[in-house]
Parts: sequence; C-alpha cells; structure tokens
Amino acid sequence: MNLKEYRDEIDKLDEKIVSLLEERLKIASKLKGLKKEILDSNRENEILDRIESKDIREIYQEIFEISKKIQAN
Repeated sequence: MNLKEYRDEIDKLDEKIVSLLEERLKIASKLKGLKKEILDSNRENEILDRIESKDIREIYQEIFEISKKIQAN
C-alpha cells in the first residue's frame, strides 16, 4: 500500500470511531437520572482491565472524563 491508501484506510476507521463515540456519549447522557453518583471507579476499572494497550487505556480514561462531564450537566 502507498501513503494515500493508508490514509484513506485511517479516514474510514476514524469515521467509525467518531460514530461509535457519539453513540457512547448519547448513552452516557441517558445515565444522568439512573445513577446515584457520577463516579463509578469499579466500572471504570472493569473496563480498563479488559484493555491491554497502555495507549488505549489512556484514551478510555479521557472518554470516562468526558462521560462524567456529560452526566454532571
């Protein structure tokens, strides 16, 4: 593959990632009234424990922070 083909592939993946993140955040906003507390360290750790990559774990920590902000508003 050449550079353009790799970039095209990345662009397709990015579209999927964005779509999935939007869906995840919509669901997170629906949790507002269902949870007593916004922070659920056990749940976060449960998810992080399934992820081996340190880089992806860091991304998920950011996702958690954004989800908590959404649930707080």
